[in-house]
Amino acid sequence: MKPQRTKSTPLAKRECGPCRACCQELKIAAPELKKKAGVLCRHHTGSGCGIYAGRPLVCREFLCGWRLFEELGDDWRPDLSGALIVKRAAADMPKQFRGAEYGISIVVTGGEAAIRRPGFAEYIVSLLKRGIAVNMSAASPSTLLNHHLEPEAAGRNLEATRNTLARLYRMLKAARWKRGPMMLWHLYRLEVERQKALMEKRLSKNS
Repeated sequence: MKPQRTKSTPLAKRECGPCRACCQELKIAAPELKKKAGVLCRHHTGSGCGIYAGRPLVCREFLCGWRLFEELGDDWRPDLSGALIVKRAAADMPKQFRGAEYGISIVVTGGEAAIRRPGFAEYIVSLLKRGIAVNMSAASPSTLLNHHLEPEAAGRNLEATRNTLARLYRMLKAARWKRGPMMLWHLYRLEVERQKALMEKRLSKNS
């Protein structure tokens, strides 16, 4: 994952506190720091960054969505919400979504409880309605939610939307822990879900 670099904003004054989601959940492949997704950075002491004053540029310039977006309240801090939101450059997203201001990647760290918490599905729907590409992962291969959900229908039936998001999460989580043929099987199931959703969208538009 390549988070979009961004300048500080007033919301960046929010303190990370005990949250260490970005130190653990993100893959970093910068020359000065390399780590796998889901693995706590070797510089983390358990209570904070051990090299904070001299931390790499990739860390200095990163702000999670909770620190960037005004619409996300205090309860969206990643360790509280179970969802790490990363702003991404629109140019890095699929072609049909590059006209948006930016894209979003959501790493679900809190299981299905994070997906079913009040506000999660509503936030997803608000992004989709604005034409923003939204990738969801479980520190695993990701899936583009825009292919699975039709914004207006998703907004009308939030419970069905939560069920869809939970089902996709379970597939992503299963793919995370598998290797070789088994991972391919789970990714195949995700692709089948995507194709079914796209077909339903086409049928809905033509009816």
